Amino acid sequence: MNNKKELYYKYFEEKILPKIRDVEIFRKKLIKQLIFSSLFFFLIAGFFAYLFIFVMLNGKFNPILFPMILFLMYVFFIKSIINFILVGKKYQERLIDDVFPLFLRPVANFKPWPKNSNTEAILDSQLFYNFDTQEDEASFFGFYNKTNIILSNTKLTMPVKGANKPNLFKGTIIQLELEKSINNHVILFSKNEHKCNYFQQVNPHISELNQYLYTFAKEPQKISFINKEFWEIIKRFGEIYTAKGFELSFNNNTVLIAIRQKRPLQFGCLFRSLLKAKNYDDLIDRFIVIYDLIDFLNNH
Repeated sequence: MNNKKELYYKYFEEKILPKIRDVEIFRKKLIKQLIFSSLFFFLIAGFFAYLFIFVMLNGKFNPILFPMILFLMYVFFIKSIINFILVGKKYQERLIDDVFPLFLRPVANFKPWPKNSNTEAILDSQLFYNFDTQEDEASFFGFYNKTNIILSNTKLTMPVKGANKPNLFKGTIIQLELEKSINNHVILFSKNEHKCNYFQQVNPHISELNQYLYTFAKEPQKISFINKEFWEIIKRFGEIYTAKGFELSFNNNTVLIAIRQKRPLQFGCLFRSLLKAKNYDDLIDRFIVIYDLIDFLNNH
């Protein structure tokens, strides 16, 4: 893993750094605007708070003025807080548009890929039995260690009538097409995911894995790849992707991982410099854990 991270760091210094200086200038301007505007709204809220206390102490109660002052005080105070959220969202949009694509090239050479191209693999995985539509916001294809990778920011909707269909799934779906096959179908999912299947439940001899995941297999005797090293990699998926839910299907030579998230592509922080490679570890590690899983599966 360290070698891969060093490769990303080197690529950052040589290829990415010269391209993101404008975004760094944009980040600093946003911070200045954020501080000025939030402070402005906070001072207005403070003025109405002072006015409220003044009215209270002087006993000048007015049934119209009194609630109006209180209302305006809360409005401007909340506005100063909401301002942080709106600016943070604007910054994230800039990162996804201008910075995220720059990290696709190292190691697997990811490229934009047609959306909804892995629907058949999702159906074959048996992780989602019944969904109405697949809506990819973004999809990328890469190749590493004799393995095809499709990385998608995906939403699956429920098959119900109505214009606003609830989501069955929203998050990151990772598809791996390996060179070799396990001639089996194994499914793992976190215990907060309420799923059902027709395979036999098994309990690998890894207590921590059994504590957090259910494991099912079409042929329970063919799960030798599930060991302590495998679990350590899978555990990192949950940590690095800040997963609300985790599901994995290993069907012959195809691995499909579905990680439930609110904001799949979000990374970075407004108050961290864009000019330091170390500040991208949360993004780089998302790629590296995929490569580590591929290396492991190709060697077992």
